[in-house]
Amino acid sequence: MFTNRKGCTIYEKTVHNRAPTYIRHTTGEVYLESSSGQKNGSDRKPDNGIFVSIPETSLSYIPKRSDLIIDDIIDDEQPPVTAMTIMSVKDFRYGSPSVRHIEVNAE
Repeated sequence: MFTNRKGCTIYEKTVHNRAPTYIRHTTGEVYLESSSGQKNGSDRKPDNGIFVSIPETSLSYIPKRSDLIIDDIIDDEQPPVTAMTIMSVKDFRYGSPSVRHIEVNAE
């Protein structure tokens, strides 16, 4: 599977004493596309986000909706303000071992 980044950092959202806390996870090599949009009119929001394809061999944690993601590997234990919220996760871990992957979309 084609990759273009060394990896990314995912912050698993958990709740401790009614406050959100985060557990840091990193991945191996990934394919990442970022998109940015411009607001056209008052009824539309900007379309800024990222698409990440994580090969099965790069997975250390399976992300879920509402986790946070950074498009680089960082050492911070808490997510930075630039972290994006994962909106969807699709599991494609079937078929040939060379194409098994997870797809993540975040805004």
